Amino acid sequence: MGDKPKVMVFCCNWSTYPGLKLSRLPESDDGSPDPVITMCVGRLDPELILETFSRGAWGVLVAGCPPDECEHDGNYKTRRRIMLLKNTLEQFNIEPERLALEWVSTGESAKLKKLMDDFTERMARLGPQRR
Repeated sequence: MGDKPKVMVFCCNWSTYPGLKLSRLPESDDGSPDPVITMCVGRLDPELILETFSRGAWGVLVAGCPPDECEHDGNYKTRRRIMLLKNTLEQFNIEPERLALEWVSTGESAKLKKLMDDFTERMARLGPQRR
């Protein structure tokens, strides 16, 4: 196989991203995917996730504020959307485990890095989407 897993990570601008930004140098390439920053994961449209898969992503990881820390209630919306979307993915012949939702607080950049690395490893084991 040998292909590098194509993983997309969406992160909340308010909780998840600041710590990650501080923990990584812009010029470093440690093999982790570069996250796409959203104003709030609650604003992440499920169609964007489906489009990401249609463009060949092996997996999508969404990282947002823990439920008791979100000031915008975005995490509750996101949790419901991800659950529904996992059911929808099967209709497109995409395994539901290719979509993950994780809660990460502001100071947990090491946790986010580990989550991204672990998710990327899982996608490497699964391989590209079957079409």
